[in-house]
Amino acid sequence: MKTPLIPWLSVSLPFLLSCCATSHDNYADRNQLVTDFYAHVEAINDVEFESQVGESMAVWGLWGALENAHGNSADMLVGATVSAFFGGLITALSEGPRYGYEYHLLAVDGDSVIVVLDYFPAEEGQCVRVRMANSVSVKATDAGFCYSDDEY
Repeated sequence: MKTPLIPWLSVSLPFLLSCCATSHDNYADRNQLVTDFYAHVEAINDVEFESQVGESMAVWGLWGALENAHGNSADMLVGATVSAFFGGLITALSEGPRYGYEYHLLAVDGDSVIVVLDYFPAEEGQCVRVRMANSVSVKATDAGFCYSDDEY
């Protein structure tokens, strides 16, 4: 007897997709101290990250020139130019954005924390949840979490 595909998929697909929808901790967070706290955003400053594109272009350009050293000077020049371009392009793509944000946070317990991020999760004065483990994540949250028990 041949089983139709549509009924079989309609029954099994929810079970197969439910394993993808579970929320577990990040695999990189194992065997580490994970800290969660809530804080007010006091100030936000723009920062510029260092870039390695120039150095990468120089190294790849030298490699391209040496790789084409057996030809004439035009081969060396073209090899250096093409290698420098693609080396710089790959480095720029792998580095990601060059600009970020420095968040000055005031935690609920009174601690002052500075976090540098490459994304913009919240505005000044908002309440955020900070999770520090393998990396730092900051997410805007309800303002009720930023009031300590003493303020009620």
